[in-house]
Amino acid sequence: MDVHPIPGLEHLPYAEVWFHAVDDDAWRAASEAARAIDKTGLEVWTTTRTPEVAPWLEGKGYDEVRRYVISELDVAGAPDLGSPAFEIVTFAERPDLEEELHTLARLAYADQPGRSESRIHNWPEWGLHAHRPDGYFIALEDGRLLGYAYLQLEGETWSSGFMAVAREARGRGVAGALKRAQVHWAKEQRIATLRTANEVRLESMLALNRRFGYAPLYEEIVLRGPAAS
Repeated sequence: MDVHPIPGLEHLPYAEVWFHAVDDDAWRAASEAARAIDKTGLEVWTTTRTPEVAPWLEGKGYDEVRRYVISELDVAGAPDLGSPAFEIVTFAERPDLEEELHTLARLAYADQPGRSESRIHNWPEWGLHAHRPDGYFIALEDGRLLGYAYLQLEGETWSSGFMAVAREARGRGVAGALKRAQVHWAKEQRIATLRTANEVRLESMLALNRRFGYAPLYEEIVLRGPAAS
């Protein structure tokens, strides 16, 4: 069982852990591991594939804080929604934009629902250079950074990584332009499917996914509560 501080929220009094089954012994073991790293509570991830887990935790005083829709796209069958409305380059083409991307990331991570307290550390290492530069897309307008999005491979599954759009550019179709670039690249690379995760409060992103042909698979649920006494 992997019990660790919450990435980006290490300053909070919770340790992160996954539960895929109701298991009081595992909960107590996770609580003990959390206390060993000076945390007094747990942030537990589970999914709707094991629907009994969330009610079990709620009975122990846990509250749901976030929920994500996991969707999948059949790349070959994805509709052609036209060319991006903004200039799209890759990080392979514009490595000089690294500092601007880092600045945007610091703002965008904290803008996520339920993540306002995020403090990202070592972002270039895990949020930029850990991913293929030719699959890391950047939206520009007159040379100004509007947003970025990338694709990542975990095991044999390709998925959309974090997407960031500058606050002043939101609602202008930047996310759609970046997603068009991702799907086009995936088709060129002959990737069979793409997955994505979106917080349920991001209704515009969920609607955009539907336009591209993404189909919901299940939901991930995040709950917080006290460690076992």
